[in-house]
Amino acid sequence: MPRSHALPALLPWTLALAASCSGCHEVPEVAYETEHFEIAPDFEHPVCAGTLSYLEDHLAFVEESLSISVPHGERIRFYWITGDLDSWCSSRAIGCYYPGTRVIVGGGDSVTHEIVHAVLNAQAQTNLFLEEALAEHFSGVGSPRPGGGDELLAPSDLLWISSNDYRFGDLDYAVAQHFMAFILEQHGPGSIRGVSEVVIDGAGPAELERALERFTEQDYDDLEAAYMTDSRTYYPGLRERALERADTGQWLDVSLRCDEETTMGPLWEAQPGMYRTMRINLGKTQPVYVEFLADEGVELQLIDTRAERLAGKIVDFHHPSTTGEVEHPSLRGGESGTFQLRGGSHVLVVSRNDYQYSDAFVRVVPHEFPRE
Repeated sequence: MPRSHALPALLPWTLALAASCSGCHEVPEVAYETEHFEIAPDFEHPVCAGTLSYLEDHLAFVEESLSISVPHGERIRFYWITGDLDSWCSSRAIGCYYPGTRVIVGGGDSVTHEIVHAVLNAQAQTNLFLEEALAEHFSGVGSPRPGGGDELLAPSDLLWISSNDYRFGDLDYAVAQHFMAFILEQHGPGSIRGVSEVVIDGAGPAELERALERFTEQDYDDLEAAYMTDSRTYYPGLRERALERADTGQWLDVSLRCDEETTMGPLWEAQPGMYRTMRINLGKTQPVYVEFLADEGVELQLIDTRAERLAGKIVDFHHPSTTGEVEHPSLRGGESGTFQLRGGSHVLVVSRNDYQYSDAFVRVVPHEFPRE
């Protein structure tokens, strides 16, 4: 589903919000404040300390990656909306940013994308393809080769996209992110920072092509040809390695306490509850023994991110909603089991659907296949 900028772009945010929300539900009040955020959820159950901390952490990651900072004293206002966004954003969008305002609207699935827009804070909407490419890739989630096959849509087909076509959903976000992932891997962070500056300045597509040539030291046609032939099938998410690894064989404390920065919440789709995530990286398919000590109200799930990707879902390691179409191994507190896990990345999720403090401990032990 597309993200979008909200219009009109140049109004003060209060007027823009009022204009775009005529007929929408009551604008929620700010309930949480951090150093750089004001968070206004349209639900009453708690937002846990870990989620508030992660928003700050992700902002710092984006600022460092793009070498751009939100000016001192300015805050990003996040309207966390669980209902229909059509009256806030453009049709079919899962989140949006009000240019020039540091105001973002969306949910847990889209907030990290919108934070990138808020950092860029581009006033002119003349560089939509590369701005969305930056927002998608620095949201931190992985990027598969678009279409899943050999056929790729050339980035140049989208570089010149008009604002009108953009609003009607003609921008392919998957191509945008995959192209940006290729540039970052092949040409380093300096090229990305250079492109970001051009995006902020509001240059048109012709200048963007020249900027790409300048920062990659390649003719644009050659750059695009290299992308079409040499880009990877999948680029891991930039924020995946921020998670602690669980496959150490040691007991790990995964207790749930909403008022501590180790615990995130609410759950996916803003449902009441809290959770923690860790990652498991396996070099090959192998049996993995998992022992889970907690009360029975706490659940542990092992999400196979590749299986989800094949089902059409790129899992955000920090906000791991799934398609619901893949059956993943799970345990309740007090249970243990051995599971055959394929090689690659898995996300271990410990959660409960309320806010009761819960002591929880897990031990994950990968085993080799027995030798004959």
